[in-house]
Amino acid sequence: MQTLLRPGKLLRGSGRLARVGPRLAVAFLLVSALLPVIGLIAEREQRLAAAHDAQAEAQQLARVLAADIAADIDAGRRLDPVKIRAHLDQLRSQLGGDVEIVDLRRDSVAGTTPEGRARLGLDADGQISATLRDGLVRTVSRDGAGLPLKLVVVPIRTPADGIVGALLLDYTDLYDDVLSVGAHGRRLTLVAGLAGMTAALGLGWALSRGLVRDIRRLTQAATMFAEGDYDTRAQVKSHGELRELADALNVMAERIAHRRAVLVDLATTDPLTGLPNRRALRTGLDRELDHARRHVTPLSLILLDLDHFKAINDEHGHLGGDAVLRRVAEILKAQLRSTDLAARHGGEEFAVLLPDTPNDAAKRTAERVRAALSAAPIELHGRSVKVTASLGVVAYPEHGLTTEELVRRADAALYNAKRAGRDRVHGPPEC
Repeated sequence: MQTLLRPGKLLRGSGRLARVGPRLAVAFLLVSALLPVIGLIAEREQRLAAAHDAQAEAQQLARVLAADIAADIDAGRRLDPVKIRAHLDQLRSQLGGDVEIVDLRRDSVAGTTPEGRARLGLDADGQISATLRDGLVRTVSRDGAGLPLKLVVVPIRTPADGIVGALLLDYTDLYDDVLSVGAHGRRLTLVAGLAGMTAALGLGWALSRGLVRDIRRLTQAATMFAEGDYDTRAQVKSHGELRELADALNVMAERIAHRRAVLVDLATTDPLTGLPNRRALRTGLDRELDHARRHVTPLSLILLDLDHFKAINDEHGHLGGDAVLRRVAEILKAQLRSTDLAARHGGEEFAVLLPDTPNDAAKRTAERVRAALSAAPIELHGRSVKVTASLGVVAYPEHGLTTEELVRRADAALYNAKRAGRDRVHGPPEC
């Protein structure tokens, strides 16, 4: 049976709908009016996050460079301008800003600042002197002659002498680049807020609900970007300004991720040989050792030290010694599997990490590497130089259960090979 609405009931329902309409309009207006405010807040937070990222990246790069320079200083020696200039020349294309090295008297030792420009080491506010005294990392902002300058000041330390100088990195360009990458996105945040306010009033509840959903996604993506998750990508269904904003945020994340990847590469790669450095080796050893524990698989470590390398340096100079180290790195990579990790452990010492490899197989690999080095003379200045190495081999779990224990036992095995006459492979002393 059909039910008819009574006129009074219909009018009362229409009255409620009429009252809901203005309320929704007021609600949309209030919500839309908040969008520009949210845009302003988001713009400020993005700017602060970008400035923080630029400063953190600059400090990390400066620490890596200072550690590399300190590693090249022999015990009891002062900063060597020639060696430091050569080191900076190798990294010039990757620095992203000018660098200056100063000694304890704040005298310039080396740098990349072009002639005619003011020194980075001018210490009007005493921040560089303070870092040389207390060893704390500092950031300095200057505004001389209308040109803003941002510096990171990092102490250069050696185990024997403590603080021997400071490294000054001008990260003004990096700071400007990071801010400029997000500038378009920050402008679009404000534009999107205003556009959202107009669209919400004009298109009604259905469209406004979609906009709110996309803005929430953008806000979540921006928050994750600010927290350092640069793998996140903003995904929206809308078109126009919100899509442009999402694209701008994604481009910003990709560029920052690329810069971070460059910094990670600088922090984990030996610039001379191109091999992973000691830091990367320790990280890989920790990771593979954890894998070996969980899956009950073997793991071996080889430490390799070139014999009489000081004599090569004395006779052929540091450039000749560098050529020998690069050639040794090439021979190592040629003799190892793609799953193995060869690294420069420091100086003339190298390391090889062999996952899923028991002790006997590791010794065979070490013997193959030793023979390849001995059988491959290196040409230096028209002369053939024979290079040999002493190798120490240890395996998990026979010779150690921790990273520190394996490295210590491998080092003992290496020096056992040295004492036995060099150009040979040995296990730990008791093996």
